[in-house]
Amino acid sequence: MSRENVESVRRAVEAWNADDLDAFLAELDSEVEWHPAIQPGLEGRATVYRGPDGAREIWRQDRGEAWERLVNRPRELRDLGESVLALGHLDLTARRTGIEFSQEVGEVFDFRAGKIVRIRDFLTHAEALEAVGLTE
Repeated sequence: MSRENVESVRRAVEAWNADDLDAFLAELDSEVEWHPAIQPGLEGRATVYRGPDGAREIWRQDRGEAWERLVNRPRELRDLGESVLALGHLDLTARRTGIEFSQEVGEVFDFRAGKIVRIRDFLTHAEALEAVGLTE
């Protein structure tokens, strides 16, 4: 099943980059939990988004409010059995200022019955690797 999980992550990333919410949601379990990256100093304000409504909310925040452009460019997808580790970069353009930059990102996608049941975002590859018990 793990090869299928990697393909599911590819489809989810492609849907994200194409701004196709329905295709993105199709890869998610109905009980999905999305744990966005926590910026240093804001640990106490961590939010977990739950279910399709939570995924829609973070989609709206990221795509509609904060960023004019947000493109996920994974350079590596690692099959970890029931999880997939994605290491890459986000290319971003801030909606209000127009400032463009690239941010390293790591993500861990956990699966149940062929659907993404949890997404964990990290601000660095090292954090994502540590979360799954690996090093570079």
